[in-house]
Amino acid sequence: MRIIYLALATVVFMSCAQTKRELPAIRPYVFNDSGLRVITTVINEKAGTVSMLYGNNAAMNFHAQHATVNSPKELYKFVTYREQDNQYWYGSYINGELLSVETVDMAPLSQGEPPHYSIQQYNGSPATDYNAATRTAFIQTLQPAWYPCDPY
Repeated sequence: MRIIYLALATVVFMSCAQTKRELPAIRPYVFNDSGLRVITTVINEKAGTVSMLYGNNAAMNFHAQHATVNSPKELYKFVTYREQDNQYWYGSYINGELLSVETVDMAPLSQGEPPHYSIQQYNGSPATDYNAATRTAFIQTLQPAWYPCDPY
């Protein structure tokens, strides 16, 4: 009887040992949204990039209420990734390596100053010197995409 159990255990062990699982590719750095919410997505097929606009609750309220005056509490982050083939869905792309994070902070509005704009670049993306006012205006004019789970 022990021989049967030993043979059965050997067969099970051998079948499990031959199973090879493919691990997904791990990206070098992924953006941490720190509790910000996705406002919209921008795909640039020509450049091969996908960008996501994140915002805090004040930024979401600005878009939900179709407000025309910004609040100093608004914070936006425009995150750009290189597109990467999705190996699990033919013909589709997913976020690849992180290229840049553009931040627009509206806090200076409380002192009558323009919003603060900054950019951080990653993974050897070419250095770009954006005009802060132009990029801030572009980020503010992006229309929100309403997702099914969004409470607004």
